[in-house]
Amino acid sequence: MNITLNKPILKTLILFLLSVAFVDAQIADIEKTNYPFRIGLELGSGYGFKLRSNNDIAGDYSRSGIYYTVRLKWGSGNVFGAGFETGWMAISSLKSENLLTPLGSTNVNATLNAIPVIFIVTTQYSNFQLYTGLGFYKVISTATVFNSTIISDEWDFGYVISLGYVRPISSLFRVGAEVKWNNISEVQISALSVQLRLLMKLLTW
Repeated sequence: MNITLNKPILKTLILFLLSVAFVDAQIADIEKTNYPFRIGLELGSGYGFKLRSNNDIAGDYSRSGIYYTVRLKWGSGNVFGAGFETGWMAISSLKSENLLTPLGSTNVNATLNAIPVIFIVTTQYSNFQLYTGLGFYKVISTATVFNSTIISDEWDFGYVISLGYVRPISSLFRVGAEVKWNNISEVQISALSVQLRLLMKLLTW
């Protein structure tokens, strides 16, 4: 993993740290009004696609797939919060039969996936939620060529921005939808996804 804090990344990092400080201050103000402190779990699943494509190999190429999100979030009230996010991103896949190479003809089966590990902050107005986060993505590439499978992975810096809408269905559960933009800066991968969500209240005190 080779991290270079160029100017865009540095600006993003500074903005994110200011957002965290702002959220902490707002949570402190909310706590003074005796709102309960809450810990919640969010689950999401949907479909996403890679925004840019650079595939040059003939075959059945797809830059879309199933995306999953898992969040653990805490905060006072429903207005401001922070937490961690992970999940699964099926970024792209390629299947090619009888591909001619200098070593002969072969079938190719390749996939590119990512697992985010991101610290997030969130704010909510009415039933709308805005999430921003910084962290790392474990980018996993798998390729099967000449009946041999090669798996490689690396951790790359990135961020996430998403806008969601939720509706309560009980005192413990809410449902909704979310539009999310994931950006893996170091390898220049951007992906847009739409996911359905289930939000669960775990603890309140």
